[in-house]
Amino acid sequence: MIGFELSPGAGPGRAPQPGPLAPFFAHGGGQSVALAPGMDGGLTLWTEIGPHHAACLRLDQPDPGTRLSWRKTELAALRNVYPIGAMTLTGSWSQLQTSGSGHAASYTGNRAISTGSTGASATVLVDRVKPYDLWINYTGRTSGGYVKVEIDGAQDLVTEIDDPAGLGFKAFSSYAAADLTRRQTIKVASGLTGAHEVRLSFGGAANPGGGAIMVEAVATTGSLSDPYILPPLWQPDTPYQMGDEVQFGGVYYAARATGISGASGPDHISGVGSDGALDWRADDRPTYPECMTIDYASEREYAAQLDVGGDIIEVGGQTHGHDALLSQAITVDGVPWVPATTGNGLTVGGQAAIVETTSWQTGSGGQLATCQTSRNITPGTVHHTMQVQVTAASFDVAWLYAGMLPFLRWESEVGTTVVDTLTAEGDSTVVLSDYAGQTDDQVDFPMATVLGVSGAVPEINFVYGLEAGALPVAANRLDQFDAFVLPNIDGRIEGGAADWPAKAYVRAHPLGGVTWQAGDVASFYNRHVLSVVG
Repeated sequence: MIGFELSPGAGPGRAPQPGPLAPFFAHGGGQSVALAPGMDGGLTLWTEIGPHHAACLRLDQPDPGTRLSWRKTELAALRNVYPIGAMTLTGSWSQLQTSGSGHAASYTGNRAISTGSTGASATVLVDRVKPYDLWINYTGRTSGGYVKVEIDGAQDLVTEIDDPAGLGFKAFSSYAAADLTRRQTIKVASGLTGAHEVRLSFGGAANPGGGAIMVEAVATTGSLSDPYILPPLWQPDTPYQMGDEVQFGGVYYAARATGISGASGPDHISGVGSDGALDWRADDRPTYPECMTIDYASEREYAAQLDVGGDIIEVGGQTHGHDALLSQAITVDGVPWVPATTGNGLTVGGQAAIVETTSWQTGSGGQLATCQTSRNITPGTVHHTMQVQVTAASFDVAWLYAGMLPFLRWESEVGTTVVDTLTAEGDSTVVLSDYAGQTDDQVDFPMATVLGVSGAVPEINFVYGLEAGALPVAANRLDQFDAFVLPNIDGRIEGGAADWPAKAYVRAHPLGGVTWQAGDVASFYNRHVLSVVG
């Protein structure tokens, strides 16, 4: 069966990897995958990489005539989020809304509330069958005061904070040295089960700090199968409050005013636009889920450069083109996928599959080969198999990348180092910081087919393993492979307003020369494994 995957373990044409690279391919403990529409006709794919954590994969399709391309990966903690709109407010609260859609431009979630009144309270009912922890999302301020937390009208279940200053009750300080720092979170309870009423109130002025608090949401432990890990889908003719968050067509939006939505959803991917009645701001950084990018937009499935009678053609999805889509099938647990129209928009299962047949073509549309790409997604693992059948009389193959791994050393928006090291077979290690400010470097790993990167995002460390190679298909023109990494593609440093991108490749050497002829077959795979560690 093309695309079958066992994780961890072995699949068709490969064996489990021994030695020091094995930890890069260990199962992280995730249970589910999910599909949802993506922007510009693409697809959003979620796969759990550990308990309560997931990778969000963006599959591009701005040209519907070309196959889907996995071009961006973000990591997120999975939490059920109860925003301001889910809370019952009593007393005097100020209603606030963020002023922008990025970390640098925003100081709160899209909708927040603030008070300095001891008579004000915000109450919400949270519920989950499985055990869960409880967090408060708030905005840290130089004038931040104490936030008092009660569960079911008492503090016995408030187990992760204490009385910080002889207040006579449990609370936490919302003071932050840098004023208006966005998206602070603090765990206030653990090991809860079932339904509980959570009440937040102003507990007094803090020192250092001041006499006001700003609250954004209450959040609990979540998984892909839970209902509130994403904002709800936009709905027509529905009342919304200013700052309410929704999603539609793979884009997150925040309401710019209080009113009734229109008849058709917003379709802009940046700035402010209307649904016919209510304005919405497209938000690249919504209050939830809070994601962090670990790579950049580049091809992962495959890429090749062909010489067709002197014409140089690159093939490979949305990035390289010349990869015309002939057919496509998308399933979840073996059932054809139909996008959800209610709830949080996710179709959740244990396995998703995308099978696409494409035609490798010349610039004028002449067919060179057909390629079936089977993408199989299980928790923490994405496995591709490619079967190429040459149909043209002949062409030369300049290079063929059987698997690619783009990643970030430095993510500029949050000012964070993402990937520390890359390891290849033979225990060869590349330390990315050694290449600060350098460009045009290439580190080669002869005969290597397995790579691993180690990195971190807020709250978790992760590992990412990539392997690629030939499949055991009769008369396969591929047999030898090696790997290399470009550790600093643009010569960046850790700082400033630009990311530091890098990219690793597993490269195939066509067997018996570089000329492929009609009837030749090339069959190969690549496997990507992401997991939380520590």
